[in-house]
Amino acid sequence: MIARRIAVLAASAALTLSMGALAVAVPASAMGSGDAYEDMQVGVTYTVYEPSYTAGLKAQHIGGNDLCPEGTEENLVAIYGKKSKAQFTVWEGNPMCSDIGVGQKVATAKVNGATATVYAYCDPESDDPCTRRSVKEYGGHIDVTLPAGGSGLRETRVWIETFSAENLSTKKLLRIARSLAPVQAS
Repeated sequence: MIARRIAVLAASAALTLSMGALAVAVPASAMGSGDAYEDMQVGVTYTVYEPSYTAGLKAQHIGGNDLCPEGTEENLVAIYGKKSKAQFTVWEGNPMCSDIGVGQKVATAKVNGATATVYAYCDPESDDPCTRRSVKEYGGHIDVTLPAGGSGLRETRVWIETFSAENLSTKKLLRIARSLAPVQAS
């Protein structure tokens, strides 16, 4: 149990440290509209999705990351809320250039026509069953691949993760996922 919690915390620490590398990694050609999601769509060939529901949390960062190897398109990373309170992160890409926490599958659900899988970061050695409710207690994420949203664009893998002082519930994560809509770059 302790080893599992340490592994999850280490993964979270690595993610937090990598956030320092996020800075301004959106391609220069994509700058200018004033909308971070639209700017990102201009620079990539996968469909960029934007949530209309954010559980009342404000965006802290929306942009690309520089964790992708040369020749691979940047992934979008959007952080809402604060780590010391409630927070969730949206990762989008095709392919993904990092890993997400390992969790136990606790549910599947339809999200915009695609099947999403919900994972909870509970202790696999615990006698307590890992359920949808475990996401709020221990953190977790949704993994879904959404269809291409326009001509010439590709499908997008989306991760929505909560791992903070006050994790969001599975219900809220699914509501965020279901609110995702393709952006229209100008």
